[in-house]
Amino acid sequence: MIKSSIEKIANEIGFDIGMSDDITQAKLLNGFFDGIGTIKDTRNMDMQLAYIAEHLTKTTENIIVILSEYIQLNQEQRNVNK
Repeated sequence: MIKSSIEKIANEIGFDIGMSDDITQAKLLNGFFDGIGTIKDTRNMDMQLAYIAEHLTKTTENIIVILSEYIQLNQEQRNVNK
């Protein structure tokens, strides 16, 4: 498979954004998940997420779990403030 220039430097871009501010980091995640969200077939999305999970480092897995906990707290807070 031929890789695009973005695919070749994805890790480096991610690292640079990881060293950036919260708004830029959120924009990266929002864009990434907006792209993944275009997969309309639930089975295909689940399969893609499973493939992604196979290639994550332990550090990435741990941070995603922590981020998920903050997301849950934010959702709970929004529900309280309704």
